[in-house]
Amino acid sequence: MESLCALVGAGAMAFYWAEKDENPAVRTYWDAVHYVATCLSVGYANIFPVTQVGKAIGAAVMMVGPALSAGALGGGETPPTAPADAALATRLDAILDELRKLNAGREPALP
Repeated sequence: MESLCALVGAGAMAFYWAEKDENPAVRTYWDAVHYVATCLSVGYANIFPVTQVGKAIGAAVMMVGPALSAGALGGGETPPTAPADAALATRLDAILDELRKLNAGREPALP
């Protein structure tokens, strides 16, 4: 979460610095925060970079930001296996064994 906040804060500051005198849509730091925040989520905003530096900042945020967002929201964690999953796996193994018995001697064999 700290990395995500740092990216938003620093990215918005850099974007504001790059665009403030060139881009009429970026009048305040909060306009830059709005742009960076939308790059992390839906990727659409009513603000678009017009300078080369602003475009590079936007590209960097769009490459790194979604991964940081997913990590901060728990998207990278594997949920624990439920007991029902183990029971299902056991049942599927039994079905596979039965299919192997039925198809013994036939080509192609099941793996």
